[in-house]
Amino acid sequence: MFTKPTKLALACAGLITTIASTQAQNSSEFNPVVISASRFAEAQSDVPALVDIISKQQIKDGGFTSIPDVLQQIGNINVRNLNGGQLGVGATIDMRGFGASAKDNTLILLNGQRLNPIDSGSVRWESIPMDSIERIEILNGGGSVQYGDKAVGGVINIITRSDLQQSKNIAVKVGSFGTAITSGNYSNQVRDTKFNLDFSASNGDGWRDNSQATQGVAKVGITHYLSQLDKVYFDGSFSTQSYGTPGGVLGQVGQGNPKAVKFNNVGDKNVVNGTNAIFGLTKAISSQDRFEIDFSYKDSGATQYTPNLTDKTTIYDKWAFDLSPRIKRSWGNYGDSVLGFDYSESMGSFVTNTGNVQKANVTNRSYYLTHRLPLSHSLDLLGGYRRQTQDAVAYDYKSSTGQSNAAKEQSANATDLALNYKYGSSNLNKFYARLNNSYRFANIDEYWAMGYGPGPNYSPYRVFSGILAPQKNKTIEFGGEWLFSNRQKFGLTLYRMDSANEIRYDHASGENINAADIRRYGVVATAQLSPSSAWLITPKINLQKAKYQAGSFDGKDIGLVPVVTSSLGVSYKPTSNLTYTSYLNYVGKQRYEGDEENTLNKMPSFVTFDLTAVYKYGAWESSVNIKNVFDKRYANYGGYGFVQTAPGSNGYSYYYYPSDPRAIFLSTRYTFK
Repeated sequence: MFTKPTKLALACAGLITTIASTQAQNSSEFNPVVISASRFAEAQSDVPALVDIISKQQIKDGGFTSIPDVLQQIGNINVRNLNGGQLGVGATIDMRGFGASAKDNTLILLNGQRLNPIDSGSVRWESIPMDSIERIEILNGGGSVQYGDKAVGGVINIITRSDLQQSKNIAVKVGSFGTAITSGNYSNQVRDTKFNLDFSASNGDGWRDNSQATQGVAKVGITHYLSQLDKVYFDGSFSTQSYGTPGGVLGQVGQGNPKAVKFNNVGDKNVVNGTNAIFGLTKAISSQDRFEIDFSYKDSGATQYTPNLTDKTTIYDKWAFDLSPRIKRSWGNYGDSVLGFDYSESMGSFVTNTGNVQKANVTNRSYYLTHRLPLSHSLDLLGGYRRQTQDAVAYDYKSSTGQSNAAKEQSANATDLALNYKYGSSNLNKFYARLNNSYRFANIDEYWAMGYGPGPNYSPYRVFSGILAPQKNKTIEFGGEWLFSNRQKFGLTLYRMDSANEIRYDHASGENINAADIRRYGVVATAQLSPSSAWLITPKINLQKAKYQAGSFDGKDIGLVPVVTSSLGVSYKPTSNLTYTSYLNYVGKQRYEGDEENTLNKMPSFVTFDLTAVYKYGAWESSVNIKNVFDKRYANYGGYGFVQTAPGSNGYSYYYYPSDPRAIFLSTRYTFK
């Protein structure tokens, strides 16, 4: 029996080690173990992709108020938010320039389980207590072989489970716009069983009118160790959220009153409750075989209040469960294989106060196989294949037109082929070349188009238009990671992605369509520089383009895709109890959504600068965080289209969603012995 927590933690930590401290200067810091690329633990140098890891310490030192804030500031990922506020409500993550369809082309995972909903709703970031996060792994490029649907532009895996016993603490943060966040963690271990309790409760009045938000989450995790490496575990959470939706501001960025709620959004509000549970087992079958299986269930219920529309309330109900067994087999000199099967069922329904009902049931079945074949001591050939079959059944009822039904079975394939060459001290440097095919299926609400009814309020309504074909993406990619002097690490990837049948919204027809071919290409470069034990500098840059390659918009740019995004993080630790951290972020000019002809003005570029100081004294840790230090007024989402311009009238107009101005936060944390 393994009854000593210290011994057990040390034995298990080898599978999940990440960057433990920004000052640690050893090779393990620059070659951590990751799980996102193959769903099993492996060294980062064995992965033929650019993988960025955000550590728990970086999150603590940055004074962040939401996970999207972490991804934007540290990860240099393009983040858009239509609701504003400091809590990240409704934030969208865009990897590799998908613009308005970004949230459906980047897969967000929690401990390997997908968080993307089956409709076009946002990821529920509030369901993850920030203090529970052990690390965040960002996998650039397609991951459909490993994860299937929506893993097109990239995969972000938020990992909360840790075999190391966490500290016991409670924290309070207060700041601008009535923001208050309380969080805490308690963990313990009794013989071979470890458990964690996490909670977070937050509230914000919002800078804009009707942008208030209140949310909370309670999470429990239990792990029972069968041996040093084998375990069974359970993670469960309940979250709740209520937030206002202020709508867009009419005009180009900088025009109008950015604080004011749009007239037909006055009183709009969403109330959401959700539960999430994951059961899992990891078991070594033999010295060559390792088996893992997990089962997850998610349930979410929401009510949308829109008092200015005919449909004054809409009730959303969603549930999904996933079963994922997989086995990893080592063949000695012939490499190792991963064989897995994913099964899921999900349902979503939308019911309005006028009696209209839309409902869909989706079943997915997938099998996949990956293999790593060593061609030499330094060179690996990696390949993989997945086939996913989806059965979708849609039901539509309107009191005015009656009932419509549709059913469709479709399949999509994903493939991976890569060469990974490692060299240097302990093979920590690598070059890779990769060919990848990924895909996504339509969300259930993309079976319906959006129309606008007659009358003074031009109320929107859904028009059933059928089940779209799956989107296909082909990517060719070259890159590498290099370690110099054990203090500087550089990463680079170059890619070209071609999309066929991409699922997008057509502004001319008001329907969701399989669009004409689109090409994306770009460069992502990262660095981790430590000139001394007190300094850590992390510059990152992303250059990207997205253009139509066929159809009536051949050669035209995709909207909401800035050519340049870049960030510069600097951490200075002059003493063991004091840390200064700053992040400078730049987002270049981008076209408004809806400007398919590329004839309109562009949204302006912007720069934000955040600064945090953290001081530790005994069991206490306090910080001050200033966001948007220079009070830049900017927007990262805007469009041009058919909108209601005034009560009783409508037309074409620019519109945008302003981001928050300068905000100041104070926090303190007490860690129990």
